[in-house]
Amino acid sequence: MSDIGSIFSTWDLILMALVACAPGFVIGAAFGAWKNPGHRLSSATVFGLTGFALAFAGWWIYLTVIK
Repeated sequence: MSDIGSIFSTWDLILMALVACAPGFVIGAAFGAWKNPGHRLSSATVFGLTGFALAFAGWWIYLTVIK
């Protein structure tokens, strides 16, 4: 049984998730801006959020299933 809830607060866990998934957002935003030059901001936002979600899913699978 894990005692991670007693060591870190909710805000600490949220901050860790944001830091761990930030590279996915940056890579997704750069790819979105490069892929669709006519709508750079909207594409960067959509692709950035998609990259963040994929990074979050990857960490979730790694920490809960693989590890």
